[in-house]
Amino acid sequence: RIHGWSDDVEQLGALVVYGSDAAEIRKLIQADTQLGRRLQPALPYVQAEVIWAVRHEMARTIEDVLARRMRALFMNARAALEMAPTVAELMAGELGWTADFRETQLKAFGDTAKNYVLSN
Repeated sequence: RIHGWSDDVEQLGALVVYGSDAAEIRKLIQADTQLGRRLQPALPYVQAEVIWAVRHEMARTIEDVLARRMRALFMNARAALEMAPTVAELMAGELGWTADFRETQLKAFGDTAKNYVLSN
């Protein structure tokens, strides 16, 4: 079996993509209930997933979290843009970003994300 395998998929709920690591993400939420808040109502992701991505998946940029870890950019670019400031704040706390670096990250993500926004 590979890492993350679980024989109790139904128990994993919304965190099913994390497999056996879902329990560890739930522990983050139990330690700080704020981390259980959704990042944006249109998508199922919660703040704890950002923390997990930084601590355990080597995520280092907003784009890395919202495009590659969560796939939010590809599913709903507008929602991902709305999520970006919260993601930046969480990542800044974990990685010790300065305010200037956080703003640079937000701009870089915005420049990338605008290419994924569908016109009405």
